[in-house]
Amino acid sequence: MIKLRYFEKEDFDKMILWSPAEEFLVQWSGNTFTYPLTVEQLEAYLNKSNVEGAEQFVFSVLDAETDEMIGHISLAKIDYKNRSGRIGRVLIGNEKYRNKGIGKQMMKEILSFGFDKLNLHRMTLGVYDFNERAIRTYEQIGLVREGLLREVQKVKNQYWNCIEMSMLEHEWKQR
Repeated sequence: MIKLRYFEKEDFDKMILWSPAEEFLVQWSGNTFTYPLTVEQLEAYLNKSNVEGAEQFVFSVLDAETDEMIGHISLAKIDYKNRSGRIGRVLIGNEKYRNKGIGKQMMKEILSFGFDKLNLHRMTLGVYDFNERAIRTYEQIGLVREGLLREVQKVKNQYWNCIEMSMLEHEWKQR
């Protein structure tokens, strides 16, 4: 089991450690950060987050038994008028926790935060089309594919496609 805690400065070193290569950083953060990840980038990311009315909430994912930080997730681009938000920066940084259902738990927690605590109507995310494990997880939870953004991200000499997915509040309540 996991729990979410607001991301803090004490978590910066692990985030930097978990981002050893440009491709990996882009895969979990999109265009949020540039390689190499730095304390300054993380400070700017944390600025104006996690306060009432914020447009962004960023979380550390903790092992519920040990309180060890094992990952990261965020809910950003919050539009309170239209009741929407975007899930992003989904990362299971500690490799020993991968392939154990943690991603599914993380998604359920962030969806609950958005729908149940912030009263959102719609939540979206983007996932690169080669990340089949993440896509399966998102679909199992009930997110719906909305479309494909072709060659939207350039990484070195390659272009990556991004699948857009979403969930609406009535779909969350029906699960």
